Amino acid sequence: MNLNKYWPGIQDGDEKSLEGLFREIHGSLFYYSYYYTEDQSIAEEIVQDVFIKIWQDRNKINLKGSLSAYLYKAVRNHAINFLIHKKTKKYAVHQLTAEENWTSMQEVLDIDDFIIEHIEAKETEARLRAIIDDLPAQCKKIFLLSRFEGKSNNEIAALLKISVNTVKAQIYRALEIIRKVFNTGR
Repeated sequence: MNLNKYWPGIQDGDEKSLEGLFREIHGSLFYYSYYYTEDQSIAEEIVQDVFIKIWQDRNKINLKGSLSAYLYKAVRNHAINFLIHKKTKKYAVHQLTAEENWTSMQEVLDIDDFIIEHIEAKETEARLRAIIDDLPAQCKKIFLLSRFEGKSNNEIAALLKISVNTVKAQIYRALEIIRKVFNTGR
């Protein structure tokens, strides 16, 4: 699946190129987002937001690699930001401390409003990396090639000399493990 073919048209403002890209990868991005959010409407909203952002910033985005990898990373970041926002909204430090105390702490410690979000984002990323590191060797290799290097299932299958179905099964297995660990908190 070579999604880069859509990029020149999108940069030129061709809505049909954006629609073609959306049709080709929407389902995969939705499921990827759903594994983070476990909410269909939020997962759908995240994917739509990513496509809106790409359309709005199409002339500013300097695509250096795979469009697929860029999209997966954008969806992942958007989903993680949603989860962090949801969590911090629920347990915000400034709600546990008097507003005056929070303001004083900010001034004395020279911190910004988003310190909790930064900390939680780093913790979530570290946790995700640990989960990925613990995946079985072949599963980990396939998952990294797919999600972080933007390789298609066919490219991975050819590279590793395995079937496309094996690639799909291993990616599914990795996502299930990640989802399960995130859900159980282990």
